[in-house]
Amino acid sequence: MFEKNTEKDIQDRLSVLHVLEKYNKPIEKDLLINFFLISKLYNFLEISDIINTLKENNLILEKSNIVALSDNGIVALSFFRDKLPLEKQKVLENLMKNTSLFEEQFHSFIKRHESDLIIKIAKGKKIKLDMKIDSSLIPDMTDNTIDSKELYEDLLETIKKHLIHKEL
Repeated sequence: MFEKNTEKDIQDRLSVLHVLEKYNKPIEKDLLINFFLISKLYNFLEISDIINTLKENNLILEKSNIVALSDNGIVALSFFRDKLPLEKQKVLENLMKNTSLFEEQFHSFIKRHESDLIIKIAKGKKIKLDMKIDSSLIPDMTDNTIDSKELYEDLLETIKKHLIHKEL
């Protein structure tokens, strides 16, 4: 993965992996990009290229504009961490602590209760949506199959996007 790359390329990719590891949960791709833009570490084309390279090498996963560190990314980061100077790691961690981007994400909770689907979405500590849906009225939501889990995820993603656009 890192054999034919410059030292800068390696550090750039490790920087993104390091941020994802420290954040320790999936994040909206746009927020990750904005973090690096606001921190003035990369321009838009650079960070987009870094993220695409990491995806192509299966070091990060992306689904519905949400990115996360893959198992391969964890292994690569642990193996090559010494190529990312400790000083740069600390700079990244301090930038993460001092930016509100990571606190602005929506957090979701979905639970089945009898025939109902209970959905709660919060931004920080503020509840933005608290709703109950009769799951028997929605096709494919009456069982616990993979299809219904994907439908839950799609439903949550649609609601989150609506809430984001509503706030703007």
